[in-house]
Amino acid sequence: MRVVECNVCGETISAADDEELTRGLKEHLGDEHDETPSDDEVHQTVDREAYDAMDS
Repeated sequence: MRVVECNVCGETISAADDEELTRGLKEHLGDEHDETPSDDEVHQTVDREAYDAMDS
């Protein structure tokens, strides 16, 4: 599982892979923060900040 934290509110977005994570983050930013980042901006954020979640 891949995860990334929202830069606005800190909510953790999770998905099976980076493509799904990119869609989830873009949807979150639009729904929760009325932001409309470009696909490239969201891809860059996921590339830079996403990490593998570890079971605890």
